[in-house]
Amino acid sequence: MKTPTLLEILKAALYVGTVGYGGPAILATMKKVIVQQKKWITDEEFLNALSLAQILPGATFFNMLGYIGYKLQGLRGGILAPFVFALPATASITILAWAYFTFGNLNFVHSIFMGLGAMVVALLINATMIMGKSIFPGTDRTSYKGIVIAALSFLGIHFLRWNVVYIIVVSGVLGALFFYYGNALEPDKGPSDAGVEKDAPRTGGLQHFLASALLVGGLAVVFWSVAETWTLFTTFGKIGLLAFGGGFTAVPLIQHVAVDGMRWLDPTAFRDGIAMGQITPGPVLITATFIGYKVKGIVGAVAATLGIFTPPLVLMMLAVRVHAKIKELKIAKAIVKGFLSGFVGLLLSVVLQFGVQSLIDWRTWSILAVSVLYLWVWKKNVVWLILGTIGVSLLVF
Repeated sequence: MKTPTLLEILKAALYVGTVGYGGPAILATMKKVIVQQKKWITDEEFLNALSLAQILPGATFFNMLGYIGYKLQGLRGGILAPFVFALPATASITILAWAYFTFGNLNFVHSIFMGLGAMVVALLINATMIMGKSIFPGTDRTSYKGIVIAALSFLGIHFLRWNVVYIIVVSGVLGALFFYYGNALEPDKGPSDAGVEKDAPRTGGLQHFLASALLVGGLAVVFWSVAETWTLFTTFGKIGLLAFGGGFTAVPLIQHVAVDGMRWLDPTAFRDGIAMGQITPGPVLITATFIGYKVKGIVGAVAATLGIFTPPLVLMMLAVRVHAKIKELKIAKAIVKGFLSGFVGLLLSVVLQFGVQSLIDWRTWSILAVSVLYLWVWKKNVVWLILGTIGVSLLVF
């Protein structure tokens, strides 16, 4: 395998982060560039990165680049590659947040988000169905156990108003009880990881650790000195650590903390922030940047972005050396399956809340119906759905 320079890795990460819209597209682009074209890692190593990212919290592809960068260029690669990957999305959503909070009261902007609100409901329905299909694939006892966890999660959040953290913990405990025993978990069909621990990443010299320490120290000083930025960082850090499954599974968590708890923005602005996040490349968790900008401008956007991405990335780099053992731990698989089952119930609750808020007449219901068909039946690129929804909204609202 060819050993790339740090600059080459960062260029590749920036390219993937710029052109990658949607999970499958990002995965395909990342594999094409890093495995097939550059030949920096093997197919097996790529799948190893994917398998570990899927059982850890945080954005899957962000964490994958942390794994790959760490193995190729040690600590500096593991830190810089994923954040360069997220840079296009971060810059885009920051610009969109500025435009939204500056011009959001204009009539044509209001019309656009009337339609995009209905489209977001369709996106959430699609995400719920995709998760449900993967977690409850059939009519066997294992699927029914997962449905029970999802139903309890929905009941707890929607009717009993339980704290979402408690629901996630209970889901994990039930997952361990329901899925650990018997044949509830299929054996891993991925590549063998024998000898992975021996393929340890280069950790770099003292100067790399010193540079990282100085960077962390500088950010800490900024966050402590600028009001609310430390709160943004720590709050989204906690969300990142609980966001198992990545993507839309974080939406209920962010809503519970940022909207219902901290009241940093109202439900309508939160829904619109999710819609704008879909316009940008990169992970769904970039919605944190939108909220951070609302609270404290550009500094707040940086604090929220670092907060939601950094803790899971640290876990990823700590787990690189032992990921073969982690990946094969049956109890870990059982707990994560419980988490994901619970997230299906949480997502369903968000779908209902957004639906009541957004589906107000025949026009919004029509956009919802077409969007669901587009995503679930036709399975086309979401970018064209967004552009089409904007055009239709300007005409009918």
